[in-house]
Amino acid sequence: MSKNLKPWKTISSKSLLDTRFLKVDQEVCELPNGKIIPDFYTLWQPDWVLILAQTKSGEWIMEHQYRHGTGKISLEFPAGIVDAGESPLEAAKRELQEECAYGGGSWEYLAELPMNPDRHRGRFFVVRATGVERQGQTHFDMSEEIETLLYSTETVISKMRSGEIHHPHQIAAFALYGVDLLQGIQ
Repeated sequence: MSKNLKPWKTISSKSLLDTRFLKVDQEVCELPNGKIIPDFYTLWQPDWVLILAQTKSGEWIMEHQYRHGTGKISLEFPAGIVDAGESPLEAAKRELQEECAYGGGSWEYLAELPMNPDRHRGRFFVVRATGVERQGQTHFDMSEEIETLLYSTETVISKMRSGEIHHPHQIAAFALYGVDLLQGIQ
């Protein structure tokens, strides 16, 4: 950590929006040099978990689902909100079962990362699952309609390079925590 840099001071904070899925605050901030920013906006979204899951045969579990932010069907790894009182690992197991009907196997908590350190106060967690298998039925939330797909490591990387998989948090997590899998793949 830098010895020369100092954090900003929050002089005041005013809530502009406070809902279950999004909070927006307007803050007055004082910089270390004494300058004042009268309208710095911060965002909060619930913590969520990203699940890098592979079946017993080594295929990656992925999902097609509509994302209203882009207005498109997106190809992603399974993910979901961490409910109150739930650990990221518990949320990952629940979400993989609910969205894809997969469970069992071995599970490992890997990381906590910021959503966007500039303005977001939320976090996302990365969990790895290996050797999972199909179990039970899916249980979608009201806004979910999900198609589960299985892909090889080579296909996942190809889809990332082509832009078909375009969620930056998911690409970064796959690159960081699947690095041993990526060795030797061109």
